[in-house]
Amino acid sequence: MRFKALVFVLMFVLAQATFAQTTAVTSKNVEGSIMASNKTAYDNLKFAPNFSTFIGLVDAAGLKSALTAQKPITVLAPANKAFEDLPVGVLDTLRKPENKVALINYVKSYIIQGKYTSADLARQIKTGNGQAKLTTIAPTTLLAKVNANRNVTLTDAFGLQTIISRYDILASNAVLHTLTAALSVSLPIPLNK
Repeated sequence: MRFKALVFVLMFVLAQATFAQTTAVTSKNVEGSIMASNKTAYDNLKFAPNFSTFIGLVDAAGLKSALTAQKPITVLAPANKAFEDLPVGVLDTLRKPENKVALINYVKSYIIQGKYTSADLARQIKTGNGQAKLTTIAPTTLLAKVNANRNVTLTDAFGLQTIISRYDILASNAVLHTLTAALSVSLPIPLNK
C-alpha cells in the first residue's frame, strides 16, 4: 500500500514538473528591447533602455517591490520620449527628498491592481457605454475611451490625454501597456528649484 502511494505521489510530482516546463514563454520587442513573459514587470522595464526614466522614478520612489510582487498588476509604462512634454525640472523636483510622497503617488498612478489585457479594457469600455474608469493604486482615476482612430486613450484627473501605443506585454506578474505621454504631475507644494 505504501509503495502504491509513493508511486502515485512521484507520478503526480513528475506530471506537475512536466506541465511547468511546457508553459510557453512569450516575448515581444518593445521600443528596441525584448520583454519576456517569464520576467517580472520590473525586470522587463529595468533592462529596457527606453524605459530608464520611468524605472528611475520607480527606484527613487522605492517601489521596486510593487513591480516584482506576485500580486497581479497592470503597468502603464511611459517610454522616455513620453516624459518630454512635462514642464522642465518637474522630474528633478519630484526626485527631491522633500517631495518623496508626491513621487510615490505619481509612480503609483501608473499601476492598476489586477491584470487588464486589451480585451479586458475593451470589454470594460463597451460595458461602460464608451468609457471605463480605471483606479490606480495611488489611488487616482483614469478615464479610458476609444478614439476615432480606434486607439484606447487614457485621460487623467487634470485632463491630460495619452494613448496606449503597445498592448499586452506579458510579464510573470503583470501585463504592461506603453503610453505615448506621461501623466500629469501634481505637486502639493510649489516646484522647488
